[in-house]
Amino acid sequence: MKIKNWGVTKVKIVFHFFSIFIFLLLLSACTVDTSTGNLYKQSQPLEVDMILPKSTSLNKEQVIKIQLTQEGKKVDDAAAIQFEIWKKETHEDHEVVKAKHEGNGIYFAEKTFNEDGLYYIKADVRARDLHVMPTKQVIVGNPSEEELNALQQKTEHPHGDHNHH
Repeated sequence: MKIKNWGVTKVKIVFHFFSIFIFLLLLSACTVDTSTGNLYKQSQPLEVDMILPKSTSLNKEQVIKIQLTQEGKKVDDAAAIQFEIWKKETHEDHEVVKAKHEGNGIYFAEKTFNEDGLYYIKADVRARDLHVMPTKQVIVGNPSEEELNALQQKTEHPHGDHNHH
């Protein structure tokens, strides 16, 4: 028995093998290389330690500081640091004070508080292509009972306030 169109069948077989070869070649080229993540710079987080006065007096200049580090080393090349300061009830009326560089990873600003109350101080820190914004509370003078209760609740439930970046 003679096979008709043996030439056409041979071409089809070669075509199928070639197609499978190309498919496997493409499939192997598309595999994920898990080591490629190591080719990119991996940045470590900035660490901000806010240094506030132990007692904050009314109508007296106060110094607000941060110690900025990364991997335990002092950061002296921050792109921008400022402090946002507002009284508990008036977040819309926050004041922005630019920080100055003191050296050894320390940045500071001066602020005079003119009213008693509970204040929030947010350090807005941009350095080495990173951005962090830690916030702390400070009591100035004689706060109201409501402000003291808010502070008490905050310290009892520290996970209730999250700072998203």
